[in-house]
Amino acid sequence: MKRVTPILAVALLSLSACGSGKTAGSTESAPTITYTDGMTATVVSVESANTFTASFDGVEKQVRLINTSSPTDNGVALSANCLVEESKSLLAEKLPEGSQVTLNFDESQRGTTGYVEAAAHAGDAFINRDMARAGMVATTFTSSADEFYGEISQAQQDAANEGLGLYSKETECTIPSAIQAQRAKVEEARSWEINTSADASVEDHKRVSERETIYQEASALYRELEGQKAAPAQWVGSIVTLSAVENQLTDFKNLLGDDFYPGNGTSVNQQKKAEAEAAPVRPGS
Repeated sequence: MKRVTPILAVALLSLSACGSGKTAGSTESAPTITYTDGMTATVVSVESANTFTASFDGVEKQVRLINTSSPTDNGVALSANCLVEESKSLLAEKLPEGSQVTLNFDESQRGTTGYVEAAAHAGDAFINRDMARAGMVATTFTSSADEFYGEISQAQQDAANEGLGLYSKETECTIPSAIQAQRAKVEEARSWEINTSADASVEDHKRVSERETIYQEASALYRELEGQKAAPAQWVGSIVTLSAVENQLTDFKNLLGDDFYPGNGTSVNQQKKAEAEAAPVRPGS
């Protein structure tokens, strides 16, 4: 059964993108909107993969697809500025200008971001879920009780399993692509034939150093991504906690093996060698 408990909208922002239509300093009271499940609005424009402007009987408000996070040109996290225009275009295709959208709400998330957070439907299509299923948004949540998170999160898992959008190894800016690129470098370095004896050439010494750098950089990427699992509601955390990406990370770590650098400046191999050299030698051994 739909909820019908209304709340008052926050005062409209002065920015035209929020549709106030008022000049700065205007004292005229902004109209209030009562948000209820099943209400409809008209799409005015699409701003990003998870944000669009809608008209509620002539009052324009920005609506954000609840439980989603979109790529952005300002993103600084790994892959956060990936497929920005492609994802925005997909939402614009699903919610064309002038189309009708039906909105439902999660009581626990009203007013948490300054946007109208909503589950958006266009006909039978659940837009939040479908954007996640296309691999064009990451998922986020406030708590385990989020009403729509389960369905949207499963769609994200399905996209990752199929390697779509933000989870494609073939798209250079994605996290799976970054993992694959480092894997390729490690595999190539392993194939090098290098003389490590006392009569090694300058070129051999250079290749040894180059190989160590590759292992260090690969280890740094692994540590960075592994560390993001502690924040699963954030952009990178939402992606690396997907089972498909976790499996890629596990395989990556296994590939590095004892050439992995835990972060203390030495590899597992180097630590083992140092420990062996430091161990006391028993008489007669």
